[in-house]
Amino acid sequence: MIFCQTILVKGIWLLVMALCLTSCSSKVDLSHSTERRIVAAAAGAVEILSELDLGQEIVAVDERNFRSGGALPSISNGHSLNLESLLTLTPTHIIIDELIGPEALIQSLQERGIVVITLPLAQTLSDISRKYRILGEALGAENAARLAIDRFEERLDSFKRSSFNLRVAFLYLRGTNAIYLVGGKGSGADSLIDAVGSTDVGAENLSDPFTPLSAEIMRKLNPEVLLLMESGYQSVGGAAGLRTLPGLSGTEAVKSGQIITIDDRELLNFGPGTIAVLEEISKQLRAIRGQKV
Repeated sequence: MIFCQTILVKGIWLLVMALCLTSCSSKVDLSHSTERRIVAAAAGAVEILSELDLGQEIVAVDERNFRSGGALPSISNGHSLNLESLLTLTPTHIIIDELIGPEALIQSLQERGIVVITLPLAQTLSDISRKYRILGEALGAENAARLAIDRFEERLDSFKRSSFNLRVAFLYLRGTNAIYLVGGKGSGADSLIDAVGSTDVGAENLSDPFTPLSAEIMRKLNPEVLLLMESGYQSVGGAAGLRTLPGLSGTEAVKSGQIITIDDRELLNFGPGTIAVLEEISKQLRAIRGQKV
């Protein structure tokens, strides 16, 4: 998943996980139109729409959905939408989440009669089903949503939960903007780490979703494993760069090179692909444990 760049810690939470919003729509109700043209600009939206058999109605995506969007054009720069590009596609609906903006552009779309559907930014695995329900209700696909939720929850239940019992810390890093944060309670990563049978030491000790990285905090947490986004890891210069950040060189994770990296667009996406994320985290943890992959 790709996040905006800002150094304010409160603002960062809006970049990686945010308070859930209810869906909203414009004055014109086109939810049952037979000629819907949907722009999918919310985390996990393309995958969910495809499971609701509505994928053929998508005409464009944002950068987070670009990989699953196939040949569809991307109409975002980071989390900012391009109004001119949007209007040339003559969309009837746009699906956003709290990260998408600017707000004036969203209002402009609504004034033009485009239905705006807002999905919540999920913080836990159980939040994913809410996205299905919201889209099903907004697009007249309630039955398909119920069936898709059943399938998703069945897959989630069948996910083989391992007991690695490793102490993991999630770091959100953007070296080019000097953003170095430790994930705490409610970061979203804590839900994933718990699901693979390990302990998020940041969530255990930090009450805020994200806290500025410091030597004192890392000495206290001393994780055995670091969970990072791939581009964040590269932005600080990889393993060598991690050793230059406050307190990291002394952690067991960095000393032993026990680093897990997941694609930015996938890690905190919280959609159907989250099960694949859990499987990949488990695979990398097994490698760290020296177990058969």
